[in-house]
Amino acid sequence: MGFKFRTLLYISVLSILIACKKEEPTPVAPLNQAPKTAQASMLYISAFSEFPAEIEGCSCNFSNDSLDYSAQKFIYMNDFKQTSFIKVNGVLTKFTETSRKDVDSINVISTYNNADYEMIIEMEDKGKHGPESSIKTGTIKLTDKNGKTLEKAFYGECGC
Repeated sequence: MGFKFRTLLYISVLSILIACKKEEPTPVAPLNQAPKTAQASMLYISAFSEFPAEIEGCSCNFSNDSLDYSAQKFIYMNDFKQTSFIKVNGVLTKFTETSRKDVDSINVISTYNNADYEMIIEMEDKGKHGPESSIKTGTIKLTDKNGKTLEKAFYGECGC
């Protein structure tokens, strides 16, 4: 009986171990990074810190928030004229202003285009920040040729 009991116990333990097969964890993309397959099919704006050569002197520089602005991580720059830059899907992309509307004394809507995208900036003046600059907040609305749209809030400054 001792041999049968040990054999039965051995078979039971072995069956339990086989039944409790460990599954490999499924890799998950970090929260701040879209999966690579999704990145190709969606729009995203990323930060950059290098000033494009076309941006000299007076400019507007916008970031995701005041912390990114202090760290000089910009999502938008313009030259106070008609040229703007954002980094779309990892590529620094140039835009030309096609229209500008002063809604009132503190709100402006500007439209920019290039061959691949339309960008609408809705900007609100939040007041002076030093003698030659002012704080701005608002939204960037980016639309590609296929109609995909991204809307993103910003914080930044315009000045000289």
